[in-house]
Amino acid sequence: MAEGKIIIDFEGAISFEIMEQLLNELKSAKQFNELKKSVRKRVYGTVVESIDNIFKYAAIVHGKVKVLQRPPMIMVKENEGIFVVSAGNLVQNEQIDDLRFKLNRVNQMDDEALKSLYEEVINKETSEEDRGAGLGLITMALRTNENIRFTFDPAGPAHSYFTMHITIKD
Repeated sequence: MAEGKIIIDFEGAISFEIMEQLLNELKSAKQFNELKKSVRKRVYGTVVESIDNIFKYAAIVHGKVKVLQRPPMIMVKENEGIFVVSAGNLVQNEQIDDLRFKLNRVNQMDDEALKSLYEEVINKETSEEDRGAGLGLITMALRTNENIRFTFDPAGPAHSYFTMHITIKD
């Protein structure tokens, strides 16, 4: 999607106030309001989940590696009724294998398998050290007809910058 209209383009620390501001930007966009209600709900929910994931899981870097820091980002772009929600944040390298496993798993499943996995995960007991069961990824995978595209770019000895792109169309 080379061309199109950028509806949200934010880079920086995420707070509840910023989240509210970004969601208001989305809701006031002409392209968003012209969508069918079911598609608007899918786009909105994906943006909420993406921002929430950044808010909850972005790695915080302390010490001398500040030069390598990259702030979280969220972008919503529209082109001819196709929306792409892109989100990125710094993650610890030790999280990559688990995150890659969860993304590959949801990308390989059809809607019925995703719904079944969603029920299984939501009913599973979680421990205090569990950083997330992947419910957000499952719900985002259910909202798109395409695979979630993702990359991990090295950002220092202990961190990588995780970016994902979720495409939503009618």
